[in-house]
Amino acid sequence: MIAGGAYGKSIYTRRAGKIKGQVVELVRQSGRETLRQLEAKTGATRYLLSVLARELVASGDVYNSGYGLFPSEQARKDWQNARKKLSREKVKKPVVVDPDLIWSLPDGEIRRYDRRLNIICRECRKSEAMQRVLAFY
Repeated sequence: MIAGGAYGKSIYTRRAGKIKGQVVELVRQSGRETLRQLEAKTGATRYLLSVLARELVASGDVYNSGYGLFPSEQARKDWQNARKKLSREKVKKPVVVDPDLIWSLPDGEIRRYDRRLNIICRECRKSEAMQRVLAFY
């Protein structure tokens, strides 16, 4: 039994070493990898990858943050700055007027619907029936 345990351990060590090499290579190639992406690419379980990632971080081969594995801390900072720039650069979509949102008011005025302005409430308030109710109170 002892021999079987040692044999199993050596296979694990060889497989883990091979996967570690793959992880380091994939992270360096892409600049960033998540455990889920590594799981899909290497075929290893996410638990094994998290254990190996901790070992790789301890040895200084990769940098781990809440956003995945990076080749270095500077690579993570560069990635975050690039994301900030992209989010700032998102162009606002031009406002397209939906024809259904253009109202023709009873007084002949044609107006685009504005959700901040309650046209119906204003019309109700001006109606004769509402004036009678408001006069009563």
